[in-house]
Amino acid sequence: MLVKDAMTTDPIVVRPTTTLPEIRDLMKEHNIRRVPVVRENGQLVGIISDHDVMTALPSPATTLSKWEMNTLLDQLEAKEFMTSPVYVTSPDCPLEEVARFLRDRKIGAMPVMEGDRLVGIVTESDIFRAFVDMLSGGDIPGLRFELRVERHRGILSQLAHIVNDNGGSIISMATLNEPDGKHKRVLVKEEGADAESVRAALEDADVEVLDVRERGRCAFPTVG
Repeated sequence: MLVKDAMTTDPIVVRPTTTLPEIRDLMKEHNIRRVPVVRENGQLVGIISDHDVMTALPSPATTLSKWEMNTLLDQLEAKEFMTSPVYVTSPDCPLEEVARFLRDRKIGAMPVMEGDRLVGIVTESDIFRAFVDMLSGGDIPGLRFELRVERHRGILSQLAHIVNDNGGSIISMATLNEPDGKHKRVLVKEEGADAESVRAALEDADVEVLDVRERGRCAFPTVG
Protein backbone atom coordinates (compact mmCIF):
# COMPACT_ATOMS: atom_id res chain seq x y z
CA MET A 1 0.00 0.00 0.00
CA LEU A 2 1.28 3.46 -0.93
CA VAL A 3 0.75 6.85 0.66
CA LYS A 4 -1.75 7.81 -2.05
CA ASP A 5 -3.96 4.89 -0.98
CA ALA A 6 -4.30 6.17 2.60
CA MET A 7 -3.77 9.94 2.56
CA THR A 8 -6.42 12.62 2.90
CA THR A 9 -6.56 14.51 -0.39
CA ASP A 10 -7.10 18.27 -0.76
CA PRO A 11 -6.41 18.97 2.92
CA ILE A 12 -7.70 22.06 4.66
CA VAL A 13 -4.91 24.65 4.79
CA VAL A 14 -4.24 28.01 6.41
CA ARG A 15 -2.16 31.01 5.42
CA PRO A 16 0.89 32.26 7.32
CA THR A 17 -1.25 35.25 8.42
CA THR A 18 -4.18 33.16 9.72
CA THR A 19 -4.67 33.91 13.41
CA LEU A 20 -4.58 31.40 16.23
CA PRO A 21 -8.32 31.73 17.08
CA GLU A 22 -9.20 31.16 13.42
CA ILE A 23 -7.01 28.04 13.30
CA ARG A 24 -8.43 26.72 16.56
CA ASP A 25 -12.01 27.22 15.31
CA LEU A 26 -11.15 25.62 11.95
CA MET A 27 -9.74 22.51 13.63
CA LYS A 28 -12.81 22.22 15.85
CA GLU A 29 -15.25 22.76 12.98
CA HIS A 30 -13.67 20.09 10.76
CA ASN A 31 -12.55 17.76 13.56
CA ILE A 32 -8.92 17.78 12.44
CA ARG A 33 -5.69 17.94 14.40
CA ARG A 34 -3.23 19.34 11.85
CA VAL A 35 -3.27 21.92 9.09
CA PRO A 36 -0.54 22.68 6.53
CA VAL A 37 0.45 26.32 6.17
CA VAL A 38 0.72 27.54 2.57
CA ARG A 39 1.32 30.89 0.92
CA GLU A 40 -1.08 32.43 -1.60
CA ASN A 41 0.94 30.86 -4.43
CA GLY A 42 0.46 27.39 -2.93
CA GLN A 43 3.98 27.06 -1.50
CA LEU A 44 4.08 24.92 1.62
CA VAL A 45 5.91 26.71 4.44
CA GLY A 46 4.93 24.81 7.60
CA ILE A 47 2.42 22.77 9.53
CA ILE A 48 0.42 23.39 12.71
CA SER A 49 -0.88 20.72 15.08
CA ASP A 50 -3.43 20.97 17.87
CA HIS A 51 -0.47 20.65 20.24
CA ASP A 52 1.08 23.77 18.68
CA VAL A 53 -2.21 25.60 19.24
CA MET A 54 -2.43 24.53 22.88
CA THR A 55 1.21 25.48 23.49
CA ALA A 56 0.63 28.94 22.02
CA LEU A 57 -2.36 29.63 24.27
CA PRO A 58 -1.72 31.66 27.44
CA SER A 59 -1.15 29.75 30.67
CA PRO A 60 -4.12 29.63 33.08
CA ALA A 61 -1.77 31.25 35.60
CA THR A 62 -1.30 34.37 33.47
CA THR A 63 -1.97 37.75 35.07
CA LEU A 64 -3.34 39.18 31.84
CA SER A 65 -6.97 40.19 31.75
CA LYS A 66 -9.41 38.41 29.46
CA TRP A 67 -9.44 41.45 27.16
CA GLU A 68 -5.64 41.52 27.02
CA MET A 69 -5.45 37.77 26.26
CA ASN A 70 -8.00 38.00 23.45
CA THR A 71 -6.12 40.93 21.95
CA LEU A 72 -2.86 38.98 21.98
CA LEU A 73 -4.45 35.86 20.49
CA ASP A 74 -6.08 37.90 17.72
CA GLN A 75 -2.62 39.16 16.78
CA LEU A 76 -0.81 35.80 16.88
CA GLU A 77 -0.43 34.47 13.33
CA ALA A 78 0.37 31.00 12.01
CA LYS A 79 3.86 31.97 10.89
CA GLU A 80 4.77 32.73 14.52
CA PHE A 81 4.04 29.29 15.98
CA MET A 82 3.99 26.83 13.04
CA THR A 83 6.56 24.05 12.66
CA SER A 84 8.96 24.95 9.85
CA PRO A 85 10.69 23.48 7.93
CA VAL A 86 8.39 20.49 7.68
CA TYR A 87 9.07 16.90 6.61
CA VAL A 88 7.10 15.86 3.51
CA THR A 89 6.54 12.68 1.52
CA SER A 90 5.28 11.73 -1.94
CA PRO A 91 2.13 9.85 -3.03
CA ASP A 92 4.21 6.90 -4.27
CA CYS A 93 6.13 6.31 -1.02
CA PRO A 94 5.34 2.93 0.60
CA LEU A 95 3.09 3.50 3.61
CA GLU A 96 5.21 1.38 5.95
CA GLU A 97 8.23 3.61 5.31
CA VAL A 98 6.23 6.68 6.28
CA ALA A 99 4.94 4.87 9.38
CA ARG A 100 8.49 4.02 10.45
CA PHE A 101 9.66 7.60 9.83
CA LEU A 102 6.80 9.10 11.86
CA ARG A 103 7.50 6.68 14.70
CA ASP A 104 11.23 7.36 14.74
CA ARG A 105 10.80 11.14 14.58
CA LYS A 106 7.86 11.14 17.00
CA ILE A 107 5.68 13.20 14.68
CA GLY A 108 2.05 12.60 13.82
CA ALA A 109 1.66 13.61 10.18
CA MET A 110 3.38 14.63 6.96
CA PRO A 111 2.11 16.74 4.06
CA VAL A 112 2.16 14.90 0.74
CA MET A 113 3.80 16.72 -2.15
CA GLU A 114 3.72 16.03 -5.88
CA GLY A 115 6.54 18.18 -7.15
CA ASP A 116 5.90 21.62 -5.66
CA ARG A 117 2.18 21.00 -5.21
CA LEU A 118 0.51 19.98 -1.96
CA VAL A 119 -1.83 17.08 -2.81
CA GLY A 120 -2.62 15.61 0.59
CA ILE A 121 -1.68 14.89 4.16
CA VAL A 122 -1.03 11.49 5.74
CA THR A 123 -1.49 11.14 9.48
CA GLU A 124 -0.94 8.47 12.08
CA SER A 125 -4.71 7.90 12.06
CA ASP A 126 -4.68 7.30 8.29
CA ILE A 127 -1.88 4.77 8.71
CA PHE A 128 -3.58 3.05 11.64
CA ARG A 129 -6.82 2.74 9.66
CA ALA A 130 -4.99 1.34 6.63
CA PHE A 131 -3.07 -1.24 8.65
CA VAL A 132 -6.23 -2.34 10.46
CA ASP A 133 -7.96 -2.81 7.10
CA MET A 134 -4.98 -4.82 5.83
CA LEU A 135 -4.72 -7.08 8.88
CA SER A 136 -8.33 -7.50 9.97
CA GLY A 137 -9.63 -9.42 6.97
CA GLY A 138 -12.74 -7.28 6.90
CA ASP A 139 -16.16 -8.46 8.10
CA ILE A 140 -16.01 -11.85 6.35
CA PRO A 141 -16.38 -14.67 8.92
CA GLY A 142 -13.44 -17.00 9.22
CA LEU A 143 -10.47 -18.08 11.28
CA ARG A 144 -7.42 -16.33 12.66
CA PHE A 145 -4.22 -18.38 13.06
CA GLU A 146 -1.08 -17.19 14.77
CA LEU A 147 1.87 -19.47 14.06
CA ARG A 148 5.56 -19.71 14.87
CA VAL A 149 7.67 -21.15 12.07
CA GLU A 150 11.30 -21.51 11.10
CA ARG A 151 12.53 -19.04 8.52
CA HIS A 152 13.18 -20.95 5.34
CA ARG A 153 12.30 -20.73 1.69
CA GLY A 154 8.80 -21.93 0.85
CA ILE A 155 7.26 -21.76 4.34
CA LEU A 156 4.57 -19.25 3.35
CA SER A 157 3.69 -21.30 0.28
CA GLN A 158 3.43 -24.38 2.51
CA LEU A 159 1.03 -22.57 4.87
CA ALA A 160 -1.11 -21.43 1.95
CA HIS A 161 -1.36 -25.00 0.66
CA ILE A 162 -2.41 -26.28 4.09
CA VAL A 163 -5.22 -23.73 4.31
CA ASN A 164 -6.35 -24.33 0.73
CA ASP A 165 -6.22 -28.11 1.04
CA ASN A 166 -8.58 -27.90 4.00
CA GLY A 167 -11.23 -25.86 2.26
CA GLY A 168 -10.01 -22.40 3.19
CA SER A 169 -8.99 -19.29 1.31
CA ILE A 170 -6.42 -16.86 2.70
CA ILE A 171 -7.67 -13.29 3.08
CA SER A 172 -4.53 -11.77 4.58
CA MET A 173 -1.15 -12.83 5.89
CA ALA A 174 1.48 -10.93 7.88
CA THR A 175 4.86 -11.93 9.28
CA LEU A 176 7.10 -10.69 12.08
CA ASN A 177 10.72 -11.80 12.45
CA GLU A 178 11.70 -12.98 15.91
CA PRO A 179 14.88 -11.73 17.66
CA ASP A 180 16.68 -15.08 17.29
CA GLY A 181 16.84 -14.56 13.52
CA LYS A 182 15.73 -18.16 12.95
CA HIS A 183 11.97 -17.96 13.43
CA LYS A 184 9.09 -15.74 12.47
CA ARG A 185 5.53 -15.31 13.62
CA VAL A 186 2.89 -15.57 10.95
CA LEU A 187 -0.63 -14.18 11.24
CA VAL A 188 -3.09 -15.80 8.83
CA LYS A 189 -6.69 -14.70 8.24
CA GLU A 190 -8.80 -17.08 6.17
CA GLU A 191 -12.37 -18.02 5.33
CA GLY A 192 -14.03 -21.36 4.71
CA ALA A 193 -11.67 -23.79 6.47
CA ASP A 194 -12.44 -26.14 9.34
CA ALA A 195 -10.41 -25.06 12.36
CA GLU A 196 -9.61 -28.53 13.65
CA SER A 197 -8.65 -29.83 10.21
CA VAL A 198 -6.26 -26.94 9.66
CA ARG A 199 -4.81 -27.30 13.16
CA ALA A 200 -4.18 -31.01 12.61
CA ALA A 201 -2.57 -30.37 9.23
CA LEU A 202 -0.31 -27.70 10.74
CA GLU A 203 0.77 -30.04 13.54
CA ASP A 204 1.51 -32.78 11.01
CA ALA A 205 3.72 -30.26 9.19
CA ASP A 206 5.52 -29.52 12.48
CA VAL A 207 4.21 -25.94 12.57
CA GLU A 208 3.79 -24.47 16.06
CA VAL A 209 0.26 -23.11 16.51
CA LEU A 210 0.25 -20.25 19.04
CA ASP A 211 -3.40 -19.32 18.68
CA VAL A 212 -6.42 -20.20 16.57
CA ARG A 213 -9.87 -18.65 16.86
CA GLU A 214 -12.78 -17.24 14.93
CA ARG A 215 -12.34 -13.61 13.97
CA GLY A 216 -14.36 -10.89 15.61
CA ARG A 217 -15.01 -12.73 18.87
CA CYS A 218 -13.36 -10.29 21.30
CA ALA A 219 -15.58 -8.42 23.73
CA PHE A 220 -14.91 -4.80 24.67
CA PRO A 221 -16.70 -4.07 27.97
CA THR A 222 -16.51 -0.80 29.85
CA VAL A 223 -15.28 -0.43 33.41
CA GLY A 224 -15.38 2.34 35.95
